[in-house]
Order: sequence, then structure tokens, then C-alpha cells
Amino acid sequence: MDNPALVVRAGLYSRSVTSKWIRLRDRLAGKTEPEPLWAEGIPDHINVPIRDWLYDVLRGFGMATPVAVRLKLPSKILQSRDPAAEISVLDDRMDPMLRVEVLDATLGCLHQATQGDWQDRQTVASYAQELEGILREGDSAFTVSEDSSGLEHRIDEALHATYGKAVEAGASKAQSAADHLRAAFNEAHGLKADPSAAYSRAIKAVEAVANPLFLPNEMEPTLGKVRSHLDQGRNKYEMVIADRNGAPANIDAVVAMISLLWHGQRDRHEGGPTTAPVTQEAAETAVHTAAVLVHWISAGSIRKK
Repeated sequence: MDNPALVVRAGLYSRSVTSKWIRLRDRLAGKTEPEPLWAEGIPDHINVPIRDWLYDVLRGFGMATPVAVRLKLPSKILQSRDPAAEISVLDDRMDPMLRVEVLDATLGCLHQATQGDWQDRQTVASYAQELEGILREGDSAFTVSEDSSGLEHRIDEALHATYGKAVEAGASKAQSAADHLRAAFNEAHGLKADPSAAYSRAIKAVEAVANPLFLPNEMEPTLGKVRSHLDQGRNKYEMVIADRNGAPANIDAVVAMISLLWHGQRDRHEGGPTTAPVTQEAAETAVHTAAVLVHWISAGSIRKK
């Protein structure tokens, strides 16, 4: 990396260095929980480092034009003497999400433009790490996505770790499972969430590992058929975890989770009496349920007797 300042800043804001820091007055008062996350736009206390980060990236990678076009910004911005500077301070009190969308669009354009060059990807990764550190230290409700292609809503670290383990386990069995799970997560937690797409991808992620294992000879396997297969063949399978008697537990929990996921997708078909749009809460639950199932199935937690 050619920019020494970036090296220093990336180190200061790295994921490994940042933590749930609590200020002194709160520690002295016995407070153990960090400050609540800022969900409305970019808070003032990180406005300057965000401005500097944007200017460095927009100027250094020539991203002002694609970002302005992607966000459909007024043409006067690109006609100004320094478009990168104009965009880096762009703000709208009536629309606090505009500044967040500028960050998201900048990451997206940067990710798209540097896919073919390994050295550029390394530099982009360092910039993404720096931005994530700023957002994290500033208690922002937004975080840089795993592939650095945009922003998403920050979720509990333990939950994110579970999701990461599921992606890793799924990839060991079927890359498509990992790809679907990543897409489902992004659709559920991205800035512009799509609950229906998230739910659909969650089901596909489970199907990618469950269909080959439980329905290897089925010409048109579905998660519904997997559910029926396991439901009717409960006595043929067991869990690696023990029940209260010390014997391998039955697969009732697995069948229940698959049933919940399968029946909960109420927008799969139109015109039925129970057809309904997928809510954001349902989509998030579906993605987390799928992550557990992908992990269990890929890791061999469900086995034949």
C-alpha cells in the first residue's frame, strides 16, 4: 500500500483493535453496556473522519462521477471545481440517510471497479477496514458488508459469528449454499432490504445442502420434499447431540425448523387464502433459521442411524 497515512488510520480503526469501549465516567458509575447505536444517518462526532475518508476514495479512485450518477445527484456537483469535495460533504437535514447512501454507493462503485486487480482489491480492503472502524467506534448502526461492496445494518456480534460459521460450513459442501446464504443476509440486513428475496434465498441455501444429502435421486427436489422425507423417516435419523437419557437425540427439532421455514414463506404463491407479503421480521428469522440448518446439515449434525 503506497499511502502511509492510510496504513496508520487503518491500524487505528481496524476490526481487531476496536471493541465495545465504555467511557471513563460510565465505567466509574458501574455501567457495563456501551452506548446505543446511532440509527439516523451519520452522527456529528464521526462526520469529519467520514468526510476525509470519502474525499480520499472519491479523489484517489476517480469515483465522483459513478457515485453521482448512481445516486442521481444534481449535475452542478459534477460541474463544480472539485466534485469529490462536493460529494464528501454532501448532507441533507431533511434526509439523514443521504450521507449513508453516499457511503454505500461509494463502496459499491469501488468494489465493482476494482474486481480485476489484486493490488487494487487489497487497497480497497484497507479503506473498507478503515471505514468499518470509524463506524464501529462511532457506534453507528451501519457496518461495512463482508465483501466490502456496501453497507448493511449492524447486528449482534455473536449472531454474526454464527452466520459466518454457517457460510464456512455450507461452502465446504456446496458453494451455492454459501452464496445463497450471503445473498440472503445482504437482502435481509442491507440498506434497502428485500424481505421476499431474503426469504427465498434462505430456502435455497438450505436446499443446496439438504437436497443432495436427503434426496439424492429426486429429479425435482425441494425443501418441502426434504421436510416430508425427514418427517416420515424420523426413525431413520438421529442427532449427534444427546437427549436427556444420554442417547442420540431425535430429529424433531430439525423437522420443526424446516417446517417453520417452509410454511412461513407466505408469498411463494399468489391467490391463496393465507398469501401475504413477507415481513422484515419474518425474513430476518428465516435467514437465521437457515444459517443454523445449513451449519447443522453441512457439519454432519444430522446422521443416519
